[in-house]
Amino acid sequence: MPIYIRGSELRGTIRVPPSKSYTHRALICAGLAEGKSEIVAPLICDDTLRTINGLRALGVKVSVNRHSIEVNGGKLSPKVSLIECGASGTTLRFLTGVCSTINSKVVLTGSGSLLRRPIGELVKALNRLGARVISAGDYPPVIVRGKLRGGIADIRGDISSQFISAVLIAAPLAEEGAEVIVTTKLESRSYVRMTIEVQNAYGVNVQVLERPRLRFSVSPSEYEAGVFHVEGDWSSAAYLLAGSAISGRVKVVGVDPQSIQADRRILDVIEQAGARVHQGPSWVEVEGEDLEGFRFDVSDSPDLFPTLAAMAAVADGVSEIAGIKRNAFKESNRIEMVLYNLRRLGVEAWLKDDRMIIKGRRFLKGGIVKTGGDHRIAMAFSLLGLRADKGIVIDDGTCIRKSYPNFWRDLSKLGVMVGRPT
Repeated sequence: MPIYIRGSELRGTIRVPPSKSYTHRALICAGLAEGKSEIVAPLICDDTLRTINGLRALGVKVSVNRHSIEVNGGKLSPKVSLIECGASGTTLRFLTGVCSTINSKVVLTGSGSLLRRPIGELVKALNRLGARVISAGDYPPVIVRGKLRGGIADIRGDISSQFISAVLIAAPLAEEGAEVIVTTKLESRSYVRMTIEVQNAYGVNVQVLERPRLRFSVSPSEYEAGVFHVEGDWSSAAYLLAGSAISGRVKVVGVDPQSIQADRRILDVIEQAGARVHQGPSWVEVEGEDLEGFRFDVSDSPDLFPTLAAMAAVADGVSEIAGIKRNAFKESNRIEMVLYNLRRLGVEAWLKDDRMIIKGRRFLKGGIVKTGGDHRIAMAFSLLGLRADKGIVIDDGTCIRKSYPNFWRDLSKLGVMVGRPT
């Protein structure tokens, strides 16, 4: 369903959704913990529902309530032999690790772009630790047989941090524990820190050793049931804060300015581009200005790439976004989609090595944005409706359900015209 976006500014106060990344991790750890756990203020969206259904397929009892999720976990006993992960890469990768700890054959697959997202490095690591995992080359579907024995596994850190998180989640249940050695620079390191933080909350300790190279050590242990409170989502907040920086003044509540979430770095870019940032204990407010070109490396926060590209499109001068290579393996090839849509909207942009260079212009002619079914392309480029004479049409407005189901409603609350194109 196409969505038409037009407005002059964002203005008001809004509460952002809970963190998708924390919700996934809390669900998985609760599913592995014996007894009843409660996840307070979780995010319910297409992706987290895939994880919930995957856990249920493995015999975990999950009850979704209005403001919480109750999980009765422990020993896993698959109810089916096939788990459908939809478009959720996190679900597929984390459950691949989980399934490597049980003595059953489970096939994990997905749909659409997920079947083009690599998983081979995770398969290799789990096999090194004694599991039996087979994939279709470097891609899903994946056939998993346990049981994880443990030991030492090398793994690259520059493809997806989710591979490392998946192994760490499974590692305590290995017979011998596990040591994971990272053979390249670890990108998106904060997501691995998030995994370890949630594991700690469920009673599992992960030792982090920095020398002679980065490695993680996990002894055999058991997850412990408990209560986990999910914090607000900086990935979702980034769109609203970036939109406010482009034009307006928005206060986002329910976020932790000291969070380890990678996308909190949006504030650094907003200030670098010339907008004003105000912060409190659980809120952030951005006051827009005429933006200036900026430079930023998204290696550790790849999901910010489309949002920063939208900011750069209406910033004076030239902006440079580096570290973009992993964006080729997301829900869409985000490098291609961003470049295509910028040019379609009349913005000069080009690639140079692992960077995108964007020459901004204060106002755009407007037009149709092709999303490729990618939620982050849809939300990021909708912000350009604030600076487009004829507004912006998002070709697929339903894809936002993957991570931020109420995004269009929230934009409307902040004063933007959101509707069907005529």
